[in-house]
Amino acid sequence: MPNSKSGVVPALALLIAISTLAGLVAAYKRFHVEASNRRMEIALEWQEITTLAQASFHTIPDVLETFKKQHVTTVVIAEDTITTLEQSGAVRAIRASFGATSTGSAPTLTMVVVDTKADLERIDAALTIRGMAPTVVTRLPPGDTKTVFEWSELPGGKQAQGAGSVPPIPVRLASSADYASLRTMGLGLPPDAVESVHTAGLAIAGRIGNFPGVTADSARKALESLGQQGVSTVIFNGEEVLGYRGLEKETAEILKGPAAAATAPNNPTGTAAVPIPTYGAVEFGKQKGDEKLSSALKGEYVRVHSIQAAEMGQMEEGEAIDRFVRAGKERNIRFCYVRLLTFAGKDPLGDNEKFLTNISHGLANGNLATGGGMGFGPARRFTEPGVPSLLFGMIALGTAAGTVWMLHALAPLPTRREAMLLAILCILFAGAAALLGETGRKLVAFVAGVVYPAAACLLTYPGRRRPVAIRTAGQAGGGEDMRLSPMASLTAALRQLGIASLITALGIVQVIGLLASRSFMLHASQFLGIKAQHAVPVLIVAVVAIAGGVVVGDNWERFLSRAQLKLGEAMREPARFGLLLLGIIALAGFVLVVARTGNDSGVGVSGIELQLRTTLDRILPVRPRTKEFLVGHPAFVLALAWWWRGRRRLAIPAFVVGSLGQVSLLNTFCHIHTPLVISLWRDGLGLFFGALLGAFLFLAIEALFAVSSRRPAGMTPGEAGLLSGASGRGAGG
Repeated sequence: MPNSKSGVVPALALLIAISTLAGLVAAYKRFHVEASNRRMEIALEWQEITTLAQASFHTIPDVLETFKKQHVTTVVIAEDTITTLEQSGAVRAIRASFGATSTGSAPTLTMVVVDTKADLERIDAALTIRGMAPTVVTRLPPGDTKTVFEWSELPGGKQAQGAGSVPPIPVRLASSADYASLRTMGLGLPPDAVESVHTAGLAIAGRIGNFPGVTADSARKALESLGQQGVSTVIFNGEEVLGYRGLEKETAEILKGPAAAATAPNNPTGTAAVPIPTYGAVEFGKQKGDEKLSSALKGEYVRVHSIQAAEMGQMEEGEAIDRFVRAGKERNIRFCYVRLLTFAGKDPLGDNEKFLTNISHGLANGNLATGGGMGFGPARRFTEPGVPSLLFGMIALGTAAGTVWMLHALAPLPTRREAMLLAILCILFAGAAALLGETGRKLVAFVAGVVYPAAACLLTYPGRRRPVAIRTAGQAGGGEDMRLSPMASLTAALRQLGIASLITALGIVQVIGLLASRSFMLHASQFLGIKAQHAVPVLIVAVVAIAGGVVVGDNWERFLSRAQLKLGEAMREPARFGLLLLGIIALAGFVLVVARTGNDSGVGVSGIELQLRTTLDRILPVRPRTKEFLVGHPAFVLALAWWWRGRRRLAIPAFVVGSLGQVSLLNTFCHIHTPLVISLWRDGLGLFFGALLGAFLFLAIEALFAVSSRRPAGMTPGEAGLLSGASGRGAGG
């Protein structure tokens, strides 16, 4: 902590050291959880498997056996509805009237003829689960009945005719519900599909939908019915999760497992519970109620990545493969719900086999250090890192110290005031992190995400620390007019980039430690204020630049007085078209960067950038962030190198842009659902390539300045001075 004799500096250093050690312990615990769960579950859809079997002229067992060799472990089976039974001819509905009443109107109902007793039993069970248990009737029409399901031993319920024949008595189930509302009612998974998948030795993921009138008891029975069929994972159908709206917490308690279900309020007997499937939360699925359900589960689920059938039909094979591979390696996805590639051509089975082979190879390639080396099998839930509350409180001490450090870097307060502020912040931040759960830790992590990148930029602000000047040839004088040679300027700029990144890294460790819990790792909880974390530090640096920069030795009174004067001058400055245009462009760029921040920014990516991302994904272990290695870090290097070359008017705007690199360095680790090792690769590669690009641009621009400063034959010294006005003397201030 240079350039300061403040009495609080040793205390700041001590608190940051304690916080860093505690954060590293929490980071190790999180890394251990991520490293111990590296098994991927690859699943295919039953309906697509049957379609492929027909298209390729293979039997379903042969198709399943082929895909098992490509590490497919699970088949996704959707529940039947009465509509699907209608489509297969298993049930037929008939509108019927039964005589006239005293009012002259004829009561009508829907007769539904069911082909098999098993299907009738499935309908009976489904109605019972939903609290609409039907009654067995013999006479029609029975009371307020609106729908009757009928089965007899002969096909279609027809009675045997002829001498000596005894017509069977049909079984009739009466329901007061309209048939139109029953057609979409789930009937459980089709037994023939379940049997085929079990015979093939594969696991089952069941798909069921929410239904009107759902209660905690009916939700439990619906999930238990899946468990009885051997279903290991449940992925909800339609636009809603089971229990939406209002029963998400109750559904979560059921989904947490058999032990929770056995002791839940909706199971007062405490009897042994039927195994409950694990909830599969579909990434980007946007089902209603998913956020509340996932939050209530607190990580007791697996994340699922899938590509919708309509999107899959328009996607290139390579893009689809990359989607699944990146989901597993970069976002803690452990369940890949894969749609088959094609049902056309001479060998659709072979084409899909190669497609699945490429996905599994992409996940298996590499090792833990690069996010690869995945195994295959049933997905497991992540365990809780188990960071104690006391450790969270210790980490928060560093955030309090970092806040005071940032203020101290700008303009120190009197020692007593700084000490008092530090003590108050330590109590507030440590208490919030240790006692207020995830909400408190998110608030403290947000503060750390703002103050450390800001402190990094303020402590390396151009002109704050001046290295020993190397006088250029032929230059007289010293002080502010002295400039470093190009290579010395570049070396000093790269050194300052490293120092700033190390300061930002202290904040990174704190954010990692504060958010080291399973709910953040599985995206059930998120970093608070991801866009504000991007915007606030950049705005702080911009305001400081307008206020005249950082002056070593300033106190707050002088800084505020200077800032007021400079801001007043800026406000009174006449509007010039060029400056106005540059300001609009800068503001638009800043808004675009902030808008694109986050997992669901709503701002698209250009085709050129998509191609660049794809290329980087293929040639590098992890793709660095564009705004870091193409914008932030190069601008940071240019700013400091230009400052020491005397190009002050170029340096300050570039430094404001360069502060985005430090902000993004920390922001990378705010995405806790990305494994730690991937974030380390992403930041490291971004820093390396950004520094390299910044160095190249600086040397190239210096060469152009050198060429422009040479006076051609016949040109007067004044004309040469105009040509080289961007360098040296013209860049003061």
